[in-house]
Amino acid sequence: MNHHVTRATLTGLLALFVLGSAATPAAAQQPMDLQGVWNHNGLMVEDRAIIMNATGGGARIGDYTGFPLNDAGRQQTDSWMASRMELPEHQCHPHPAQYTLWGPGNFRFTNILDPLSNGIIGVVMDGLNGDMRRTIWFDGRPHPPEYARHTWAGFSTGVWDGNQLTVTTTHLKEGWVNRNGIHMSDHGTLREHFIRHDDYLTVIFIVNDPEHFEEPFIRTTQAKFDPSTLIGVDECQPFDTNIVNVDQPPGFVPHWLPGQNPQLTEFGVMFGVPQEATRGGAKTLYPEYILELKRMIDAQQKSPASSR
Repeated sequence: MNHHVTRATLTGLLALFVLGSAATPAAAQQPMDLQGVWNHNGLMVEDRAIIMNATGGGARIGDYTGFPLNDAGRQQTDSWMASRMELPEHQCHPHPAQYTLWGPGNFRFTNILDPLSNGIIGVVMDGLNGDMRRTIWFDGRPHPPEYARHTWAGFSTGVWDGNQLTVTTTHLKEGWVNRNGIHMSDHGTLREHFIRHDDYLTVIFIVNDPEHFEEPFIRTTQAKFDPSTLIGVDECQPFDTNIVNVDQPPGFVPHWLPGQNPQLTEFGVMFGVPQEATRGGAKTLYPEYILELKRMIDAQQKSPASSR
């Protein structure tokens, strides 16, 4: 009897030890230290032409290539007018979290320390366009309920796995993911993977928005740790919209009604891209679409309109 009791006791203790050992690394793992200033102007290679105006002219109206837009997202973008940003309530909008790191510029991580243990329980990101400040918590706190306030930064929690920080952000306001009107709705969420290799940082963004996208939208960017980089003051100075929108009545919200935006075909004409292919959608993101694109180009070249 004593033999069985002893064996059972040892087995139970061994099981507790194994479970405790398996749980310990994840629970006790200390975050990698990201604190400092990061500069990514010279490392941005993905879609550089539409990020930086001086490189390729910036994002163009009607260019939805590379975006898995659904019909609702396409209609919303078709109605967008750039002069909307001249309205007083829009002039000082910062780049929202779903876009800001993809844009050019520098940013800073500052650690949030537990006052008792001195451990890193989160980081603050600042220096972002429009002085939009983000906080990412590592201490396991839950996200707020859905009815909580939505902001440009959202609410972010992060989990470390080796040299990779995975960040989940909810409670985001509607905001652009491209500077030509493509927006994420306020029901969208953001998943980011920050991967550090020595002094280099790769960031993978995954935007999930079933209201505007047929599938998650993915992009990447890079940055380099550079203590010599200075973070400048980003101060917005509103201007008088009556000077800009002189041909519109007070209170007018710039927009295009369905089917009335004359700019939507300009991108395709300028670069010889069939109009259907400029409209985005999940199918246009995959290699198989090249065959469909060739078919459309051949049909376009053979049509009487193209020979005039």
